[in-house]
Amino acid sequence: MNPMLRIPMPDSQQIKTLSMALVLVGCVSLATWVCLHKFSDIQDSHDQIHQTIMLEQEVSRLQSQYRETNPESLKTDLEHTDQLLIQNVTHLAQWAQELQQQGEQWDLQMHYRIVKTRQTPAPVEGLTVIPIDMQVSTRGKHSGYRNYLHFLHALEQSGPRIDIHEVTVTGDGQKATLLTVGFSVWMKTIDSVEL
Repeated sequence: MNPMLRIPMPDSQQIKTLSMALVLVGCVSLATWVCLHKFSDIQDSHDQIHQTIMLEQEVSRLQSQYRETNPESLKTDLEHTDQLLIQNVTHLAQWAQELQQQGEQWDLQMHYRIVKTRQTPAPVEGLTVIPIDMQVSTRGKHSGYRNYLHFLHALEQSGPRIDIHEVTVTGDGQKATLLTVGFSVWMKTIDSVEL
């Protein structure tokens, strides 16, 4: 026996086949690596697009929930809000006098009183809720229903914020003779003036 074994040398056909097999395996490996790399890039892009869509939806939700601050509209809103307040006791008396004059055009007579016992602080600092009881009666011989409705509409549209708590109409069954309205207006708090 020969102590050295001889390894046979491959012939040129086998070398060609082996080379082709290695090239083919290399090409397949390279194509697989490129595909996996591209798939990873596509997946990353998909994740980024998904995150962007989610962020855009969140921004849209927040924008609809909170309106953008616009200093010009804020100033206008504050001025409009100020118009909904009785400024002081003099303004309250002027406002009530204007209501009396409006009532006279419908043949109505109005009396009011501030109900101090029910006066409470408003839910907003710097404001006071002024409870008022108002009685409106008809001067004419006809029923006052329609005129009372006109007066209630004028009361609601008169300017300041009005919270109507109670409305009572009394009469004799043929006509309405007295309208009683319990409501509140909001007035700026004035520390030195007590109603």
